Amino acid sequence: KAITILIAVMAFFIFSCERRIILKEPPEKVVLKEPLEKKIVVDYFSEAENYWSEKKYDKALAAYDLYLKVDPKGERVRDALTRKANIYYNTNQYEEALPLFLDVIDKYPLERRSEIHILTAKTYFYLKKYPESRLSALSWLEIYKYYAGKEEIFFLLGQNLKELNNYPRALYWWLKLLESPLIEGEEKEKIRSQLLDLIYQATEDELIKMANYTKECDLIYPIYYQLAKFYFFSGRLEEAHEAVLKVVRFAPEEEWAIKPKEMLQMIDERLKVSPNVIGCLLPLSGPFAIYGQEVLNGLELGFDIFQENNEGLSSIELVVRDTEGDPEIAIEAIEELAERDRALVTIGPLISKVAEGVVEKAQELGMPIITLSQSEAITEKGEMVFQNCLSPEDQLRSLINKVMGEMGLKRFAILYPANSYGRYFMDKLWDKVESRGGMITAVESYDPKNTDFAVEIKKMVGLFYPRPKIDIEEDEEGQLEQKMGEPEREEEESEEEPEPIVDFDAVFIPDSYERVGLIASQLAYYDVVGVTLLGTNLWNSPKLIDIAGRYVHGAIFPSGFFSGSSYIGVDSFVDQYKTSFGQEPRLLAAIGYDTIRVVKEILKEEGGEIKTREDFRSALAGNRYFDSV
Repeated sequence: KAITILIAVMAFFIFSCERRIILKEPPEKVVLKEPLEKKIVVDYFSEAENYWSEKKYDKALAAYDLYLKVDPKGERVRDALTRKANIYYNTNQYEEALPLFLDVIDKYPLERRSEIHILTAKTYFYLKKYPESRLSALSWLEIYKYYAGKEEIFFLLGQNLKELNNYPRALYWWLKLLESPLIEGEEKEKIRSQLLDLIYQATEDELIKMANYTKECDLIYPIYYQLAKFYFFSGRLEEAHEAVLKVVRFAPEEEWAIKPKEMLQMIDERLKVSPNVIGCLLPLSGPFAIYGQEVLNGLELGFDIFQENNEGLSSIELVVRDTEGDPEIAIEAIEELAERDRALVTIGPLISKVAEGVVEKAQELGMPIITLSQSEAITEKGEMVFQNCLSPEDQLRSLINKVMGEMGLKRFAILYPANSYGRYFMDKLWDKVESRGGMITAVESYDPKNTDFAVEIKKMVGLFYPRPKIDIEEDEEGQLEQKMGEPEREEEESEEEPEPIVDFDAVFIPDSYERVGLIASQLAYYDVVGVTLLGTNLWNSPKLIDIAGRYVHGAIFPSGFFSGSSYIGVDSFVDQYKTSFGQEPRLLAAIGYDTIRVVKEILKEEGGEIKTREDFRSALAGNRYFDSV
C-alpha cells in the first residue's frame, strides 16, 4: 500500500511539473494583434481578387464564396457579388449570372452602377428573354439618361425588337444608334447593313411604318423601292408607280435609282391599257371544249347586244384565247392578254385547276379577272380576282334550305361517284345535314364508269348481306303446324326476297344527269320508292326526263338558271339563244351572258372615268345590284 501511494504522488508531481513548463511559453496564437476571423476574411477577399486579375475564375469563385460565407454582411459583399456575376457572364454562364446581377440591383439600389444594369439587360437577351431584356434596357435609359453607354443600349433594343419580329421599332432604335457621333467608319457601315436587312425582310405594313421613321434619312429610298415591289407584284400598279417615282426623282445617289428606273419602265408598260379590249380565257379544245363553247355562246350573244347598244362608246373588241384546259397554256394566255392585247379585263377561266394559277398571275399583272370556276375561296387570291358561278356552297345551301327548312326532311342517304366531285359533295352535304339536326343513315360509293348499280343499292337498303332466316315466333309456328299434320310450306315461299330497309327520306346523288337517269330506274327496281331524289346542278338538263322519265318525278336539284323562269329578261335571252344557236341555253351559257352584261353595265355607267385596270377593278368591286338571268 505504501508503494502504491508513493507512485501516485510521484505521478502527480511529474505531470504537474510538465504543465507548468508549457505555461511559461504560451502558444503563438495567444499573442496575435488582430482577431482571427477578420484576418481570414481579408485574406479570402484579397485572394479572390488576385485570382480574378489572373483570370483564374474557378479559384476566384471559390474564394469569393468563402468570403461571403464568413462575412455575409461585410463591406465588400457588393463587390464580391458583382465579381461573381461578371465571372459567370464572361464565361457564358448566363443562368448563374442573372440572379446575381438582380441581387446586386435589388440590395444596393443607391449604388447607381450603370454597367450592372447594362449587363443585366444583355444577360436577359442572351437567355432569349427578349421582353425582359427590352424592359431592362428601357429602364436604363430612364435612370441613366445622362450617362455614357446609350449606344450599347440602342443596339440592344434593336436586337430585342428584331427577335420579337417588330422590325419597324428595331429600325427606330438602330437609326438612333446611327445618329450618334460616336458611331463612325466600319461600325457605321455595319449598322447601315443591318438596317437594310431589316428593310429587305419587312412586310408591306412594316415598310409603311418604317417610312414614318426615315423621312429625314436616305434609307427612305430603299423603303419606297421595296414598297413599289410589293405593289407591283400584287397588281397595284398605280401605287407601285407612285412609290418608285419618288425614288427615281428624289434619291440623292444614283445607286438608289438604277433598279427603280427599270421597274418604272415595266410599270409604265403594264399601265398602258386599251379600254375597249375585253379578254376571254376558255377551253375551246380538249376534254372540256363542250363547256367552253357553251360559255362562249352566251358571251357572244351578250356581246352582240352590247355592240348594238353601245350608246357612243368606242367599239369593243372581244379577244378570245383557247386554254385547251391546260394551266400552263392559260397562264401564257393571260400574259398575252395583259401585255400584248392590253386588255382591260379578262373573263374566265372555267375549269378550277386552270383558274388557280391564272388568277394569281392576273393579280400579279394587275389585270381584273372574272373567273367562272367553282373554286372555293378563289377571290381571296387578291383584290383583282372576281367570281361569277354557282358555287358548290351556294348549291348545297339552297338544297338544304328547301328539303330540311321547307319540307322538313331529316333522314338522308348518299349514293355518290368515287371521284373528287362525288367525295366533295358527299362530305359537304353530310356536314350540313348534321349541322341542321338531321342524320345520314346510309352512304355508298360507286365506280364512275359503272352502268349497273345493283350492288351499291342493295348495300344501301340491307339487301346485299344475308339476314337471319327465321325468328322465334316463326319457328314455333312451324313446329305447331307439323304436330297438327299441316303440310310444309312451299320452298319458294321460304325463299322470298326480304324487303328493302328504307330508313331515309331522300337520296342525294351528286353526279351527271346521264348517270342519274340510270340510277333512278334501278332504285325503283329494288323497291326504293317513296323517297325524294336530290342532286346538283349537273342534273339540269331536259334530257334527264328523256332518260329517267317518271322515276325522277319530284326530284329536287339547285340550278343557277331555269329557261322557264318568269324572271325579267329570261324569256328574251332564251328566244335569242335558240335563234342564234338552235338549242335551248343551259347554265354555262347564262353565266357567260350575264358576265359580259356586267362589264357592259360598268362601261356604260362609268366608261368615261375608266382609264386604267385599277379604275375598272374599283368600279366592279363597288357595282350595285345586277339583274341576272
